Amino acid sequence: MPNTPSMAESREPTPSALFRMNCIYRALLEQEQLLVEAADRPVLLNSICERLIATGFFDIVGIGMPDPDGMVRYHHAAGPQAAELIQTFSTEVKLGAGTLSGEAMRSGKMQVSNHYLNDPRTSAFQAKARKMNINAWAAIPIIVDGKTWGILGVISHREDYFDDDTLQLLSTSAMLIGRALERRNLFDRLEDRKIALERLNGLYHAMLEESKFILSAGDERQLLQGTCETLVAKRTFLLVGIGLPDQQGVMRYRFGAGLTSDEIMRGFAFSINDGPPTISAEAWRTQQLQYSNNYPEDPRAVGFNRELAARNINAFATAPIFRGGEIWGVLSVVSSHKDFFDPDMLNLLTNCAQMLGRALDSMDMKARLERLGSLYKSLSIQGEIILEAPDENTLLTQTVDQLARGGLFVTVTVARPDARGMFEFIAIAGRGGDQIQKHPVSLTVGDSKSLMARAWRDNQLCWSNVYQSEAALQNNHQVVMAIGGKSAAAVPIIRKNHIWAVMGLISSHENLFDDEMRNLISRVAQLLGHALDEIDLRTRLDEELSQQAWLASHDTLTGLPNRATLEGHIEKAVARAQRNKTLMAVAMMDVNDFKLINDTYGHAAGDAFLRALAGRIKNALRKTDSALRLGGDEFVIILEDLHNADDATAYFVRLAAVLDEAFSLPGNRRINVSASIGYCIFPADTMASGDMLRLADGALYRVKACKTGRTQWRSSSQI
Repeated sequence: MPNTPSMAESREPTPSALFRMNCIYRALLEQEQLLVEAADRPVLLNSICERLIATGFFDIVGIGMPDPDGMVRYHHAAGPQAAELIQTFSTEVKLGAGTLSGEAMRSGKMQVSNHYLNDPRTSAFQAKARKMNINAWAAIPIIVDGKTWGILGVISHREDYFDDDTLQLLSTSAMLIGRALERRNLFDRLEDRKIALERLNGLYHAMLEESKFILSAGDERQLLQGTCETLVAKRTFLLVGIGLPDQQGVMRYRFGAGLTSDEIMRGFAFSINDGPPTISAEAWRTQQLQYSNNYPEDPRAVGFNRELAARNINAFATAPIFRGGEIWGVLSVVSSHKDFFDPDMLNLLTNCAQMLGRALDSMDMKARLERLGSLYKSLSIQGEIILEAPDENTLLTQTVDQLARGGLFVTVTVARPDARGMFEFIAIAGRGGDQIQKHPVSLTVGDSKSLMARAWRDNQLCWSNVYQSEAALQNNHQVVMAIGGKSAAAVPIIRKNHIWAVMGLISSHENLFDDEMRNLISRVAQLLGHALDEIDLRTRLDEELSQQAWLASHDTLTGLPNRATLEGHIEKAVARAQRNKTLMAVAMMDVNDFKLINDTYGHAAGDAFLRALAGRIKNALRKTDSALRLGGDEFVIILEDLHNADDATAYFVRLAAVLDEAFSLPGNRRINVSASIGYCIFPADTMASGDMLRLADGALYRVKACKTGRTQWRSSSQI
């Protein structure tokens, strides 16, 4: 099946995709200059192919057109395999769906294959493509004068290469090529019209200068004023102005150049909503170019006639400027000649306004790419923070620090309301942190209409792109203005499926929070919430693992280490004795006639007795000693840091004393018990740690054989 990207399959661009888009977009701006500088058509088309290859993101670029015999041939190409493309790939237009280029030429619509070697449309050329390692091919029609003139073919060695953004930029490139060819066709038709040619030539060169200027303009104001001055400098126009509507809907010419431009531009103001139907007003309302070749007599010039006649203004034209797909302003030009605007001149003027709009779009895209790049970088680092943050505080602190360092935000906070409904800041970063903390925000009173309070109550992202203009936020205007904030947003952080906190972001840029920016900061909040859930999960897992590890190594009845850890305890104790050149002992103990306790009082009483017994054993130990339960009434006692055998005897005497005291059982019963103890001493009785338990058990067996009713002990050397 053909693999053509669709909006349904599109994804948010990665930082590498954004870089690719930026490079291609830069190539388009440079292409604009080529379109007006190239000496002839072949040079132009070859240069365009070479400029796209120079971006480093395409492997072969070609421009094909149909020959008289109906074959689409690639006469212009660039890239390491350009010659093979020109020699090998020729396509009959009549084949239609049999080839990408033929179908694009026939239908006038872009054709894309991201899996060229598996595409049924390319079967006739797949063997050639396999040799050339062609895996993705885009064929974009070049439209000239409303008809498909040729094909821009772009080839990659990688599958799945053409996404929506790349195809959009390539479509723009094809559109620009078409318009350049249209302009060249226009100039061919003007050879016999010398007067018109001089006028068009002046505007053409002005556009050339404007193209160069667009590449060098540092900011929007420089671009707009420079455009006016560039168009006037070639003496094509008497006056040039660019008008923008203000907040009251009045179009005012804020940029202009030419004869008495300041005076006349101040007078050329009109309402975009109502008022007299001036030429500029009609251009705005209809979003189409409007003109008059006898302006002083035009009814749309009522109110300006005398002044215009005095200024020798006889022709007037206004073209709409589109920015981001919507009308944004108007470009108006004035001439002293009647009948100045013929169709070709109007077409160039339209192109000039479109070029200016594309330049503004380019600036917007550059700023957008920079903003998105900064936030995507923060997101990538956020992933590292999430993976590495050991706890909640580290996660939140590092997240707000990273977002504040990105340059998009003046201040970044994370806050949650306390019991009084006052937001408590649990993480804050940026230069406005101190001022923000001095201005507490309430969830219930006063500034409860704040973005933070609304985000908490509505459990959704809230934002303001022109913060100072919103009356509902006036309680916070002063503090936000003090830190240089112009736009702000607040987004909830969800933890354990419930709103847990709100992240606030204040920026020094107006209109920052467009759809994509809001989506990205929502993703940051989602990542935070997931990370907090992960920390909670890790904490629970650590607790469970710790509990399971404890249960695996301890006796649940007495809390003493169990049999599973015995060997390790003995080996470590022996190693310490060897290192410290001291003695250590291993003793085995069981209770005499313990079975009678269970039989007489029941197992519950027996368990209570064993818990009490374990407590007395531990209380009799020194800090260096330890005790373990083997099972039933059997216990192992490890005595360390002994200097002689008498030290072991001293412990057993102390243990016997605490065992002589009666034990309390459930039901106010009291019993007296005695115990038998066998032990061995390292290294006096053995040098092998593995033999100690066996020797202690043997000594215990001998002690039990001669019970006396009192607690007794004996070492293996006494047997």
